Amino acid sequence: MLIRLISVIALIQFMLLLISGANVNIALYRSLLVFMVLFAAIYLTIFFLNIIQKSPETENATVADGGSSTKQAEQ
Repeated sequence: MLIRLISVIALIQFMLLLISGANVNIALYRSLLVFMVLFAAIYLTIFFLNIIQKSPETENATVADGGSSTKQAEQ
């Protein structure tokens, strides 16, 4: 879904550059650059959101494990 959206945005920009009279090579280069930048931004956003979501779970697990081991040592 996101790839299609990014592709459509890049193709629309390519079309607009061609309509405005830009050279085909320059229009293709700019649309590919836009595609790569948008893809990288979406990919990194999803990657960092996954890291943020997993981060609190691991901290809670270590705190819970640490608390249970100290209680077992006291008994």
